[in-house]
Formats: sequence, structure tokens, C-alpha cells
Amino acid sequence: MPRTTTPPEPIEERIQDIDLSSEMQGSFLEYAYSVIYSRALPDARDGLKPVQRRILFQMAEMGLRPDRGHVKSARVVGDVMGKLHPHGDSAIYDALVRLAQPFALRLPLVDGHGNFGSLDDGPAASRYTEARLAPSSLALTESLDEDVVDFVPNYDGQFQQPSVLPAAFPNLLVNGASGIAVGMATNMAPHNLIEVVAAAIHLLEHPEATTEELM
Repeated sequence: MPRTTTPPEPIEERIQDIDLSSEMQGSFLEYAYSVIYSRALPDARDGLKPVQRRILFQMAEMGLRPDRGHVKSARVVGDVMGKLHPHGDSAIYDALVRLAQPFALRLPLVDGHGNFGSLDDGPAASRYTEARLAPSSLALTESLDEDVVDFVPNYDGQFQQPSVLPAAFPNLLVNGASGIAVGMATNMAPHNLIEVVAAAIHLLEHPEATTEELM
């Protein structure tokens, strides 16, 4: 018998008349906001970009405290990529390496073991290096279980991650930051931890303090 098929139902015609200029402006702003908020620039509250925050959070979840042993960087990268940051292992490892380089950060947040590169040479592959949290990173992660920051779903809704780390010191000022987004960029120099904390305490006690007084 000949095979019969049911004709497809007619597709409802949906044609929208829009102004191209307005649509381009709106779409560009949405894209720019996504790049700024999700990738390129640090959050002033903890001084971290999303990938850096996810690395430190996942290492804390793995129990990689300064008094524990190092683990392979590849393991950290794999956990971060699988649970929190599905954007490729090289971007995650590059961020991890920078967090461990004393010439990149004034106060390194990761304690690296192995060849983490130099000013004129790159690091060894992630399968050869090892990492754990540096003592300074505990000031960013130790209050995560005290309900002081909001948690949000990860990219697929299976895990929770902090929207920001509960930083106990102004990491943005201490370690500085650099990033290029859409239509804007930042390049902040690092500062001395003791001087920054002293200035922060003075500002809390004297909210009307001038820049000259803080300096």
C-alpha cells in the first residue's frame, strides 16, 4: 500500500516590523552588559572576575586549604569547567596561573607548585603543575557558610555558586585589576595591603575624610 503522510500544519506567520537602529542599540547594550558582568571586568566587592571567583570557590569546596597538600592543576580546572565555568580549560588555567604569580598579583591568592611561568616565559601544562589556596584567599572564602552573600545557580542549575565572595579585605585595591570589555576597560594598579586597610578603617571612622587625608 502506498505510504501516506499527514501534511504539516501551516506555520503561523510572525513578521515583526522593527527599527533597525533601535534594535542594534538594544542588542549591543545587552551584549556589552553580558561581557562586562559575566567575563571581562572585576566586581568591586571582591575584586574578582567571574572565572577567578569560581576558581577560588571551587578550590575551597575541594578542601584545598593552605594546610593541605597540593593537587594537580588539571583536576582543579576540570572541576571548575564541569561545575561552574563551561568556557574551555585554557581560559580557566590561564586565570589560575595568574592567581598564583607573585609578579602578577601583589598578594597571590593561589599557592602554586611547579613551573607557573615568569615575566618572559609561560607556565608548564596543567598536568605538570599543582595548586592549593594561598593563606590570603582564606580572607575571601572563610565566611561562605555564614549566609553573608547570595548564592545563584550555576550554568545548568545543578549547583549553587556565590554571586560574590565575602572578602574581608579590599582585594580590588590590593591586587589591582585589568580587563577589556565592550566600550570600556579598566587597569588598576595594586596597593600595599597595610596601607589600604589603614585607609579603609580611617574612612569608616571618618566618612567625610578627603583623599589627601587618606593618602
